[in-house]
Amino acid sequence: MRSGTLSRKGIGAAPLILGLVVVFAGAFLLYRNWQAGTEAGKATPVQAPALPPGAPGSRTAPPFSLPDTNGNIYSSARLAGKPAVINFFATWCPPCREEIPGFIEVYNKHKGNGFELIGISLDTDSRESMPGFMMNNKVAYRILFGDLATARAYGGVSSIPTTFFVGKDGEIKNVHVGYIDKDAFDKEVQKLL
Repeated sequence: MRSGTLSRKGIGAAPLILGLVVVFAGAFLLYRNWQAGTEAGKATPVQAPALPPGAPGSRTAPPFSLPDTNGNIYSSARLAGKPAVINFFATWCPPCREEIPGFIEVYNKHKGNGFELIGISLDTDSRESMPGFMMNNKVAYRILFGDLATARAYGGVSSIPTTFFVGKDGEIKNVHVGYIDKDAFDKEVQKLL
C-alpha cells in the first residue's frame, strides 16, 4: 500500500504531520494578530465616529435601555449630568479581561465624584455565568447585557473592547478601541470630571 493513504491501521504519518503543522501555523498566526491588535490598542485612542441620533456627525451618546445581571432594565437616562464611561466587552475576550482590574481601580477612585462606569457585555452564551464572572473579578461597576441594536447605535461596534468616554453634557468626548491601560484610562476619566 502506498504511503500517505488510508489503511486499516489509520492515517499515514505524512498527512498527520502536515495537518498538525497547518493547525499550529494557523494558531500561531491568530495569536500573533491578536497580540498586534492588543499592542495597537495600547498606543492611542481613536476619535469617535459619527453617531446617531441627531444630525449626521452628532457626537451625542445614543440612549439605551438594557437588562442588568438581575434582569432589571437600566436606562441611560440615569447617566444624565454625570461623567460616564461605556465599555463594550465580552468575557471571552482576553484584552477585555485584562483591562478590568484597572477599570475597577479607577472607578473606585472617582465614583465619589459622580463618575459612572457601565460595562455592556456582548456575550451571547454566558449570561447565566455573568454574576460569577463579576464576583471572581471583583467587578463593582454596573454590567448590562447589550444587543445588536445598541452596538449599531454606537457606530457599529465591531471590535472589543471599545470604550466611550461621555461628558456630563451627554456628548461623546473620546472613543478608545482596544485594550486601554489603567493610567491612560484614568487620564481620560479625569478629563470628564
